[in-house]
Amino acid sequence: MELGRISIAGESNIGAGRMKNEDNYCIFNPPGFPSALAVVCDGIGGHRNGEVASMFCCRRMMAEFLHRGEELHSGAEAGAFLAETLTDVNAEIFRRNEFDGRTLPMGCTAVCAVFTATEFAFCSVGDSRIYGFAPETGSLRQLSVDDVGAGGRALSRAIGIRRQVEIEPCVMPLDDGSVHLLCSDGLHHFVDDAGIADSLREFVTPRVAVNRLMRRALLRGAGDNITIVVAWNKA
Repeated sequence: MELGRISIAGESNIGAGRMKNEDNYCIFNPPGFPSALAVVCDGIGGHRNGEVASMFCCRRMMAEFLHRGEELHSGAEAGAFLAETLTDVNAEIFRRNEFDGRTLPMGCTAVCAVFTATEFAFCSVGDSRIYGFAPETGSLRQLSVDDVGAGGRALSRAIGIRRQVEIEPCVMPLDDGSVHLLCSDGLHHFVDDAGIADSLREFVTPRVAVNRLMRRALLRGAGDNITIVVAWNKA
């Protein structure tokens, strides 16, 4: 999928230790749009219907982007779109949980990005991540902040669990040749930063990068669902 020089690929895998895949993702880069969308969502483990929450989030983000994507020319516009839509998704999932009287409400993590011609905006809730990779130096940087408690694994924020969730978009310049990775914790819990950076070196296409990362995670016995999206701003 391409927007100008942007090329995006993604994949999701059940992993080595789960009975079902509660991750979902979407990449949307239609012809004629001034921006492209990438979303990775991970259903909360131990709660029922995590896959429903993650699928709903992806579908709603894509549907809203289809209606509003042509209006998103700047990073500020893209960031506002992401924050508004994720806030609405949170409210809708929360209302469904209230209606059903769930003691373990369904919810999901989410990391979402919109790429424009010169900037990109992202929002994250939970511990799904977005990284930036510079091919010329081989440096990898985590751009999102994990929403986890003091123990390091329990989520402190997620989509759909509480009536309100504070969502702050971040806007950054989109450099020529830059690579961005969105992923669920099934990747970064089993492949460290050095392994991720190694998989992104000698960059050819986003599809090749996704294949390398997925193979590395599976060879390390990843016991969780794994979802990976790679976006490349071709120089």
